[in-house]
Amino acid sequence: MVSLVAFIFVLGVLVILHESGHFLAARALKAPVEVFSIGFGKRLWGFEKGGTDYRVSLIPLGGYVRVVGLGPDESTVVGSGDQDQTLLPRWKRGLILLAGPTTNLVFAVVFLGIAFMAGVPRPAYLSEPPKVGWVDPSSPAASAGIETDDVIRSVAGTPIESWRDLDTAFLTAGGRPIPVTLRRDGETLHVTVTPEKVTRYEFGYAGVYPPLQPVIEKMVPGSPAQRAGLRKGDRITTVNGQPVHQFWDLIRLISPHPDQEITLGVLRDGKALHLKVVPDDQGGEGKIGIALAFPTRRVRMAPLAAVTAGARDSLRMTRETFGVLGKLITRKASIRQVSGPIDIARMSGDAARSGFDTLLWFMGLISLQLGILNLLPIPVLDGGHLAIIGFESTIRRDLPIKVKERILEVGFYLLIVLMVVVLFNDVIKVLPENIYRLINRG
Repeated sequence: MVSLVAFIFVLGVLVILHESGHFLAARALKAPVEVFSIGFGKRLWGFEKGGTDYRVSLIPLGGYVRVVGLGPDESTVVGSGDQDQTLLPRWKRGLILLAGPTTNLVFAVVFLGIAFMAGVPRPAYLSEPPKVGWVDPSSPAASAGIETDDVIRSVAGTPIESWRDLDTAFLTAGGRPIPVTLRRDGETLHVTVTPEKVTRYEFGYAGVYPPLQPVIEKMVPGSPAQRAGLRKGDRITTVNGQPVHQFWDLIRLISPHPDQEITLGVLRDGKALHLKVVPDDQGGEGKIGIALAFPTRRVRMAPLAAVTAGARDSLRMTRETFGVLGKLITRKASIRQVSGPIDIARMSGDAARSGFDTLLWFMGLISLQLGILNLLPIPVLDGGHLAIIGFESTIRRDLPIKVKERILEVGFYLLIVLMVVVLFNDVIKVLPENIYRLINRG
């Protein structure tokens, strides 16, 4: 229920903002607006004011504004409205169409800026240089020869400046061999890594992790660590006298001792302690029940700095979005990584449960994606209409209304096919494991 309410709130706000952009631009250019609809299809409820029918329609995945003189639009495709009208000048049509996605892009910065003012929790390592702290011994990275303390310089020819860049590069490369350039002891090396496809999103897993201080952030309730008297905030300095420099040393030093007593050197509030603990035997490896948790820092900024940071993050996410779109088109990334309404509803609920600041951040992200999506040259979307206007400007005449309607119909049905695929993927992601494996195998 939380996810459903959060989804309705997020989608409703963003659709209203998008259509308000079209509406206000039309009013500013003195173009009559017949309909302002949240949703498509049959009118469910509404009222008329100032010559505009404000309505809520049956299909809730979007909305539209019907402007007299704009030409055929998505409302025409689903079977309402008469488009026999005199068209507005192309520059007016272009400004009205551009106003919707531009509003979403602007409010992406606004939402992100407000989230920064409220305080955004972020993993501290994401902005740090991509120096490898640990390599999973059974991972693709280990098979490729990547080692601890290597610094990743590029992936698939793209320069890597931070762990955020590196995470994105590997996540979108599941099952695909990619060249990796790294620095080791002053020497440049070139290796090829094939990240494994993991989770139902088919994200890429390479098996490299950032350096992480051996400070206890979380413990499993009832674990050997808790029974031994370890506390949150303790820094583990030694295991049986052997020095621990980072969290990953704990795995290497504790794993060989299942059901065997070991001595941990601990630094607590500046005081050195020695605690005895017996690791549990989990599959032949010793585990003391310290949950891996990357430290986060809450980034809180003044208004001007927050808006600047929001704009900077919007630009970064825009580059990442087009990078992923390019990989989807060239089949270098899986369609499973695309989220549809069900997935977005789940993520909306997760964001809402995490707090209003996280929900604002999520709304900024979705507003940005909505703005970018609507600028793509796909018939039915604003970008498709703008592409037609651009073509008309090139040939210096308007295409016949019937031709435009046919183009929009084709785009509409292609969009329906895409939506079916995305919804199918959303459903696949929430199926029980046995059914998921059966479908995936088929």
